[in-house]
Amino acid sequence: MTNTAWRVALGAVASSAFFWAVAGAVDLGLERTRKGYALPDGGEWYTLALFAGFVVAYFSVASLTGTTAAPYAALVPAAGACFGAGSCLLMGQQARHWAAAAVMALIGSALPLVVHLRNRVRSARLGGDTVA
Repeated sequence: MTNTAWRVALGAVASSAFFWAVAGAVDLGLERTRKGYALPDGGEWYTLALFAGFVVAYFSVASLTGTTAAPYAALVPAAGACFGAGSCLLMGQQARHWAAAAVMALIGSALPLVVHLRNRVRSARLGGDTVA
């Protein structure tokens, strides 16, 4: 495997962890504390996955922009969003679970489309068939 393949794999796992944590936060709900709102007791793994998953996924996807995987870099967080939507529906079937899964599915399907359209407009501006 090349370095790009490792970054794609790491980004997919990290974005899956992030969206899994979002699904867990939806399942647990938020409780009011003195300082605001937080996950209730038992949500430590979700908090860790929210923070670490976002940071690692952000940097791994951002590092793919100058590589051969650049046109497909948007598929990395999309895969994580699809995993999060599925895990959200596995955690429960209430209205909040369905709403969160719908939002994650929308993110997962809209992100590659937006990146593709942006690349097409950028290519048209440059006057060629190259993908920037």
